[in-house]
Amino acid sequence: MTNQQQHRSNHLSFGNACIMLGGILGYFIGTMNLRIGIGVRNEDTKTRSSQSHDRAYIDHPLGSPPEEGQSNAIWEASSLNRDSNNKGNNNLRTIAGTGTSDQRRLSGLVDPRSVESRLEQPLEREVHIGTMCRCPGKALPIPGEWSWDIRFHTDVVQPASIATGPMHKHFIVHPPIKGNDGCTCDQNNKMAELSLDTSMINLQRMCPDRDDQQYDWRTMPDFGVEERLPLFVGVLSYKSPLSLNATLHDWHHHRFLERANAQDVFVQLNRMSEQDKQIIQTHNDILRDDASWRGPTFTPLGSDQDNLHPGLAIGKFCRAAENHPNSHPNGENLMLWLEKDWHMHDDCNGPKCKLAQLEEMFYSINGLMQRGVHYVRLTSPRPMTKPGDIVNNERTWKCPSQGFPWLCTTSHQHHWTNLPAVIDCKWFLRYLEPYALFNDPIMYGCRPGQARNKYCDWEHAMQDGRVAWTNSNWVVAHFAPPRMKLFDHHEVDS
Repeated sequence: MTNQQQHRSNHLSFGNACIMLGGILGYFIGTMNLRIGIGVRNEDTKTRSSQSHDRAYIDHPLGSPPEEGQSNAIWEASSLNRDSNNKGNNNLRTIAGTGTSDQRRLSGLVDPRSVESRLEQPLEREVHIGTMCRCPGKALPIPGEWSWDIRFHTDVVQPASIATGPMHKHFIVHPPIKGNDGCTCDQNNKMAELSLDTSMINLQRMCPDRDDQQYDWRTMPDFGVEERLPLFVGVLSYKSPLSLNATLHDWHHHRFLERANAQDVFVQLNRMSEQDKQIIQTHNDILRDDASWRGPTFTPLGSDQDNLHPGLAIGKFCRAAENHPNSHPNGENLMLWLEKDWHMHDDCNGPKCKLAQLEEMFYSINGLMQRGVHYVRLTSPRPMTKPGDIVNNERTWKCPSQGFPWLCTTSHQHHWTNLPAVIDCKWFLRYLEPYALFNDPIMYGCRPGQARNKYCDWEHAMQDGRVAWTNSNWVVAHFAPPRMKLFDHHEVDS
């Protein structure tokens, strides 16, 4: 062996020894951390179990409370101490303390925000959910009303992650009101549809009940749908102060923003004028002077130089929502987007009027958009379609939510319009905003004025294939028949 080979051999042996030593140290450190974590968690469980018998229990359809010493989920009669207007806000807290249900130590769950934050107590937020409502055969499931005075600690604490957000999610179930089993199966409803899944035709519990179970099959937690995602409103206006003024008056008259539980109203004023500013100020003063008003005021955005097309405006609205105090912690905000000249349809003398069902409609949208729908048009398509119809190559199917009727289709079958719609902000920012930010001249279209002003006709770009809409299969929902209206178009400025 040469001197050079001998030197290389000694170098490799030293490196291998370092690797082995590092592995051994890592094993012992990891084992020690694991034991510490398990020990703290076990101690915490014992503490919580020993205190469980001090809670007040209420008779409910989910069965008897656990025996002393059990650490499973329990019903707890407690006042939520939350203002009814802010039911959608999530309670944030630090996981620390003695191990009670309100202050709990959850070692081993890592907060991913930063290395520094991992040294602090990670945050937990309460996620309020209801119970599942599903029906066998051809019947429409209609969930019952929640009982807000009783909450069920599921003991499900989902660890923080990049996908679910930087806070642990503690799921709390609210049972149906007393005397209601939480689910009505309406067999005569026109939206009822027989599933092609043979297991769903005879939907029933297939396993026998166990003595130690804390849940009833009929009222399983509905982990997929949070109590209420924050709804914001985004209004786009371009040199139309009279139309904007008339619309804001109309919304106040109908208590629209209050009834929709809107958290804020962002008004993008393209080419903002002093008259625009004065109109916003006047309406904010009116709302503040209205002692009965429980809705939001108006937040003006824009400048005398701005001329944002709808795609850029929606992105701006969604980002403003993320920075709002009432934003969803993970950015799961809903945006009602519309232009400045849409009044409430007030011909409400029959069942076709959506204004009379406003609260019910937005409650159903909350569930609909947490079950795979990203874009909800608040209009009926033309011509009006029935489930299964193929009109203008558009295929539709029934997609009721919380007992409210909707029809669904895909973006491949249904073009985008600038008509009023509710949009999933996380979805829009992830998939569509990059096209709005794409500043190539191809996005300006063919009209001389738009090319000269470098303005993108967003609706046209969505329809002619410059934006990946028609070659996607995003799920789109709209009103089901009979033809119904929520808004009327009223342009005042000439």
